[in-house]
Amino acid sequence: MRRVRPLGLRAGVTVSFTLGATALATLAALGTYAVTREYLLDQREQAAVRQAFVDASSVRDGLRTSGVTVGDVLGAVSPPTGSELLVRRGERWYSASLQVGGDDVPASLSTAVAAGTAGVTWTRVDGEPAVAVGVPLPAVTAEFYEVTVTEELERTLLAVRTALAAFALSTAVGGALLGAWASRRAVAPLHAVAGTAARIAGGEPGTRLPPTTDPDLATIVGSFNSMVDALEEQIQREVRFSADVSHELRSPLTTLVTSVALLQRRREELPARSQQALDLVDRELGRFARTLDDLLELARLESGTTARERVSTGAADLARQALDGSGRRDVPVRGGGDAARVRVDVEQVGRALVNLFDNADRHGEGLVEVVVQRVGDRVRLLVDDAGPGVPPGERQRVFERFARAGSRGSLPGSGLGLSLVAETVRAHGGTVRCAASPQGGARFVVELPASDALVPAGATAAAARRDEEPA
Repeated sequence: MRRVRPLGLRAGVTVSFTLGATALATLAALGTYAVTREYLLDQREQAAVRQAFVDASSVRDGLRTSGVTVGDVLGAVSPPTGSELLVRRGERWYSASLQVGGDDVPASLSTAVAAGTAGVTWTRVDGEPAVAVGVPLPAVTAEFYEVTVTEELERTLLAVRTALAAFALSTAVGGALLGAWASRRAVAPLHAVAGTAARIAGGEPGTRLPPTTDPDLATIVGSFNSMVDALEEQIQREVRFSADVSHELRSPLTTLVTSVALLQRRREELPARSQQALDLVDRELGRFARTLDDLLELARLESGTTARERVSTGAADLARQALDGSGRRDVPVRGGGDAARVRVDVEQVGRALVNLFDNADRHGEGLVEVVVQRVGDRVRLLVDDAGPGVPPGERQRVFERFARAGSRGSLPGSGLGLSLVAETVRAHGGTVRCAASPQGGARFVVELPASDALVPAGATAAAARRDEEPA
């Protein structure tokens, strides 16, 4: 069974306004129509009664004249258009025309008139509504009836119904428009908060909500900005702590590296077991030094102190420089061209690419190739390795600091290389993700804005990750 998706806030407000306006307009239209119809019917009845008494008086006076027949009397009376006259004497009916006869007079009305009471009632003649008025004429031993077809009243009521229906419809449309406007105005502050939060998450920690004079929003704006200030301060404290710790460790590390280097020059004088221990210390000191360098670079990236001049360069040339500088001249670079150009800090991005290459060699059984593509306003660099790949559930986690996916925990490395890649790419307004290579290994996809379609740094960090296109 398909689950019904709930309405959003804006849609809910718009629907509420629409339904409310429709309900109110419908009730108002029905009430107005009922009152108007009752008033028009009452007025029509009164006019019919007045006219019937006038015509009945004329018929009564005519019948008092000796030698005059009922037909002559009815022919001498001129009723309004649409009205027909009837006279009943005994059991016989007399009519001024052939269109209306005694059968058209309701039995309840004829019974009341025969009992000596004038009356009025509504009926239908040939399918049309009509008002029938009966007046007893005891002076001439007769009963007078006047039946008036009310076509004009029906046309008037139809016009009223049409006008009220149009009013209800226009009110419903107006309610929908008002609801759309009100919902847009109501959620505008939420959009502002969401946009500001997205910019902060995208690498603009100094972004704040603008001050407002709205007393209902002032508290929210102040609380949000205070929260962001506190969060930024906490992040800065952590960044400073990491940088300070890394910096303070460099002096003793330098001393240890120098000491080990001296021992290495005289390793032949040491016993075999001491040489093994010296090699182990040398290897771990190198790893320690790389970790400190990565921590310092991460701290500089997060604090924004690494901003250097960015230049436009070909993505393929950048990849070849990183390969040559890291001793991988035999790895092919495919694609590229004049269109695949990016504006970057060459040193930072080159270091990030070297980290990807080292990751491929260390954890992916060797770097296979680098592919450069121009896709819309983005430039992609695809780094493929020959390893078993990264499980789908680990592809996002590998970019976290000190994270090690799969067999990485048994291999040397600090777990900072890929997180440094992610921070560097994000600082350049790009994204990086891990996918499956068509050759079976892992594929790391770096996307950077093309130099002719540059976007602000961090603008795409919160964007949805796109599916990888085949090389």
